[in-house]
Amino acid sequence: MMRRLMNRQGSARRAAAAVTSSTLLLAAASPAVVFAAAADPPDFPRIGSWATYQWAPSVTQEVPVLVQQPEPGGQAKWSVDKESAAPPPIFVTYSIVRGDAKSYVLQIVTRPSLEGPPLSVTQVTVERASGKALRSVIQGPKGLIVTPESGLRPFRQAAVKGATEEVAVPAGRFAAVRAPYRDGSVWVSDQVPALGLARAQFKDGQLELVKSGTAGAQDPLRL
Repeated sequence: MMRRLMNRQGSARRAAAAVTSSTLLLAAASPAVVFAAAADPPDFPRIGSWATYQWAPSVTQEVPVLVQQPEPGGQAKWSVDKESAAPPPIFVTYSIVRGDAKSYVLQIVTRPSLEGPPLSVTQVTVERASGKALRSVIQGPKGLIVTPESGLRPFRQAAVKGATEEVAVPAGRFAAVRAPYRDGSVWVSDQVPALGLARAQFKDGQLELVKSGTAGAQDPLRL
């Protein structure tokens, strides 16, 4: 019997890269289309808050596959083939790990499973008054590496134009404002800590809230 073994770890890392391209750029939408003028409350976003999402890619990609072909005498012959498959889901945690009156630190951690080891840890220091990134770093093998900032910022319902509806995700049901974004939609809810996002749907995948908390965000770059 022929056996085909897929490199799932490599697929998970490629899926993590897809998260960067689609979900870390959520705040880059045109303000005239999605956002309305609204001042943030002084405690927004709340320090220590966090939200974990599942990113499920809908696009397929070619991945290497090891093929085992039995040979006479009980020996096995191995070869490398390619196969089109959707990457496995990736879990992404957005959290506000530090902050003061002038700035806060938005952290993005990707994992291959809900409680798995981090694939990547990124931290962006954001100036509260302007929303501009003061610093953006990612954890590398030999320490922190400066990286281009993603443009991601926490959402609030008052700052989004769209229809109000109830949305069901793994974390529960939330009252949210549905707004168009690029090739899909986002569901923004003030009931969701940290990012303020219950769901995001794009052509290349879907982001859904799995769990969240208003306190207890972990900061692995300070351990």
